Amino acid sequence: MADLFQDRSYWNATAPTPDFPELIGDLKVDIAIIGGGIVGITTARMLKDHNVTVAVIEARKIGRQVTGKSTAKVTSQHSVIYQTLEQKFGEDRARIYAEAQQAGIGKIRSLASQYGIDCDLEEKPAYVYTRDKEKTGTIEKEVEIAQRLGLPARLVRETGLPFEVRSAMRFDNQAQFHPTKYVAGLALTIPGDGSHVFEHSRAMDWEPTRVVTRRGTVTARHVVMATHLPLGQIGGYYTEAHPYAEPVLAAKIGSALPGMYISLEDPSHSIRTHTGQNGEVYAISGGASFKPGHIEQERESRAEMERWLTENFDVGPIEYRWINEDYSSIDNAPFVGWSSSTGERYLVATGFKAWGISNGTAAGMILADLATGQTNRWLELFDATRVKPIAGGAKFVQENLGVAKDLVGGYLASKAKSFDELQPGEGAILQINGENVAGFKDEQGMVHAVSAVCSHMGCLVGWNETDRTWDCPCHGSRFELDGEVIHGPATKPLGSRITA
Repeated sequence: MADLFQDRSYWNATAPTPDFPELIGDLKVDIAIIGGGIVGITTARMLKDHNVTVAVIEARKIGRQVTGKSTAKVTSQHSVIYQTLEQKFGEDRARIYAEAQQAGIGKIRSLASQYGIDCDLEEKPAYVYTRDKEKTGTIEKEVEIAQRLGLPARLVRETGLPFEVRSAMRFDNQAQFHPTKYVAGLALTIPGDGSHVFEHSRAMDWEPTRVVTRRGTVTARHVVMATHLPLGQIGGYYTEAHPYAEPVLAAKIGSALPGMYISLEDPSHSIRTHTGQNGEVYAISGGASFKPGHIEQERESRAEMERWLTENFDVGPIEYRWINEDYSSIDNAPFVGWSSSTGERYLVATGFKAWGISNGTAAGMILADLATGQTNRWLELFDATRVKPIAGGAKFVQENLGVAKDLVGGYLASKAKSFDELQPGEGAILQINGENVAGFKDEQGMVHAVSAVCSHMGCLVGWNETDRTWDCPCHGSRFELDGEVIHGPATKPLGSRITA
């Protein structure tokens, strides 16, 4: 099928595209890794350093899915998460989170240096700030906790932003980079000596020691699910980590900002800059999150981000717009490790809450330890088999109520009732002969129509106007216009093409 996915990520548009082969035939390695983002590639590199053979199995292109749609801050400063973690898990486990993030930053630096990866890695301080007098106490509390946990935090008023703030927390010795260049560059170091990286090789079936793609099979001692959310129903994480999305924008700006920034207000606003090879500087801005597939929320969030960026910074026209998606666990800590304490077990990593660069690298370090029979002290917090609702019961109930609504599509809003009523460039869920149909009319008047029922758990998908994709609000699967899976937990396309 044609690749109709509208990839408008600045990172993917400005990165080289090394090609890796498709998996064809049968192969045996020590560890099979499904997913070629920062978690999968970091895990593979860590394992290869232990003389373990690996096969990375990527459904599309290496580093160009979730990792290639991030804001790419290499930082342990995750807004004001440490007071949340300390309140829910205690000081010792909050310190584990801090230690893991700092280790992730260090590992990225060392890998980029060791392998000469040209990924525009540069040191930048990270700030969380507020312009609201009522929130200054929250900033001050976070600084106190972060310092106690050993993080490089300090309270400041000067940020280098073009507007005054009430209060800010600065983390020193942080960094930013080009995520697609980094992951692709690291992936190039893996093939050889019995290890492999495969693209265009979607996992269609799996067992704890085997992965089956359309044209090949990998047998291994263990299988790592480095897939954003574990595929299918593995571990039940689709009930314990809910998806959310946010618009990300890129526009030229006069000069590079001296730091990376995120606001404490709701909606939150994030910004950093990147200098390309020709010297042009782009502002990369995200925030104003919404539920995937909810088109009115998407429009409101995108408009809010565009307003904030253009009102506060001297930027040119917005040249890139895309949607980034992540999962938040019900207790605010990622799930990393074995998917089960008994029975069929996979190694998994999910629930990074939009901080997937340092978390994803730390997760790769944990998974590599477990895959080689070692222990990892960070599991005291990250353990994917922990009793999930202990620190997030209320959120668990709220999110499941939302899923119940999305099963029947009560969030959908479209004036179109038939294919003929769709406007060029418009997508909508339609009732055609009693069936829920996902229909899109392109600018040439051709209608692309597939079943609107998500192939994962049966929710109705919604229209993503920015990326022109069908997104599931229940569990975060994304699909192309022709129904092909962009990323899971779904692995099967939307139902058969429907004739318009």
